[in-house]
Amino acid sequence: MNKRLAIVGAFIVSGVLLFTIGIFFIGDQYQVFSRHEELYIEMANVDGLSPGTNVRVEGLNAGQVKNIGLPDHPSGKFRLKLQIADKVRSLIREDSVATVETDGLVGDKYLFIRNGSDQSPEARNGSTIPSKEPIELSAVIAKVSGVVDQANTTIGDMHIRLDGVLDDFKTTVDNTNGLISDARSSKGTIGTLLNDPSTAAHVRQTVANAEIASANLEQASEQARQVVADFQSRNLPAKVDESVTNVRRASQQIDQASQRVNSTLAEALGPDNTGVSAAQNVRETLSNANVATGNLAEDTEAIKHEFFFRGFFKKRGYYSLSDLKPEEYRGNPFFQDRRDKRFWLGADSFTKDASGTEILSGQGQIQIDQIVGTAGDAIMELPIMIEGYSTDPVPYNQLLLSSAHSAAVAHYLEKRFKLHSANLGTISLDAKPPQASGKDLWNGACIVFLSSRK
Repeated sequence: MNKRLAIVGAFIVSGVLLFTIGIFFIGDQYQVFSRHEELYIEMANVDGLSPGTNVRVEGLNAGQVKNIGLPDHPSGKFRLKLQIADKVRSLIREDSVATVETDGLVGDKYLFIRNGSDQSPEARNGSTIPSKEPIELSAVIAKVSGVVDQANTTIGDMHIRLDGVLDDFKTTVDNTNGLISDARSSKGTIGTLLNDPSTAAHVRQTVANAEIASANLEQASEQARQVVADFQSRNLPAKVDESVTNVRRASQQIDQASQRVNSTLAEALGPDNTGVSAAQNVRETLSNANVATGNLAEDTEAIKHEFFFRGFFKKRGYYSLSDLKPEEYRGNPFFQDRRDKRFWLGADSFTKDASGTEILSGQGQIQIDQIVGTAGDAIMELPIMIEGYSTDPVPYNQLLLSSAHSAAVAHYLEKRFKLHSANLGTISLDAKPPQASGKDLWNGACIVFLSSRK
């Protein structure tokens, strides 16, 4: 008996020790046990960034994006809260600049902070450092194309104008040479006309016009040379060629990357050494994963009732926002607390699209925007439950409509305000709200901000 108790005790101690070591290694990987400081940056475009995005300082992993605050107006900027390891604090100065970079051509995006100068003081905890908006390749190509089109248009216009002036001048000179030849020969009609004083005056006027045309042509040629010289001094052709070369090189790199991806996929999807196809391996892997997930769920449920963890789960509550049943929701004191803030959306907050699906109306979207505005930045951390209601007399339709109402509100919150799906829960309560709400019947939805429990 004593030997069995010793074995059980050793097993329990070993399990707790392994659990503690696992927690330590996982926490060390995510820098949970290291000291951090918080910095802020402001950017107009956060495409590809989200909470958890890596932050690097001169290539060294130094932290992550903790939170992304929404701007107050469309022309405002997003405010990003960064969690930076204390060990790189000396490298980040007040003149350090944060930019958005990408791993390779098609890799994930991350924030890159460049070292500041030695003369600048260190960035203080909670301060805001400068940032630089990312440059998109499509915008560069569009600008280069605009410059090339403008240059081609200018050169073509100059060519047309010079051709016209040269043609006019050539015609005038030919006419003048013909008159002079006739005058010298003193034969025919031309010789007779030149003996007339009025005709001689016309000839002199023609020669003067030819001289003026020649001067104008010389001036136009000089202006053309100046334009061409200015065009060459700016080295626009070389810059255009360089931009086109860079674009072509990037295209080649993308083609090479695509070929490598296709080759990798072909190798990964092909049969293995035993002749089993990749699809069959994937199906077997998913089947094993489902079995492992079920076992893990059972183990987790068992842990909830163990002596060492019972207090934690009792304080937290045996519930999940995504799996909660209506009868559990109505009877759980956690969801009946009068400190929970409730915001009601009526039936006029919903409408139907062309396929007959329930969606939010314009008025409903405005109401939700106003509700979120009352919560401020705290909405990123609060757990939110969306209750769906319907007073349709048919039970089947009542269940469908109440579920559709809650799902439409949850989808709008997640898409519009980038809320994490783990903090959102939906539940269908037919037509009767919980007793704590003070309402007998409702048709629409209710957004519940759950109060935090200390």
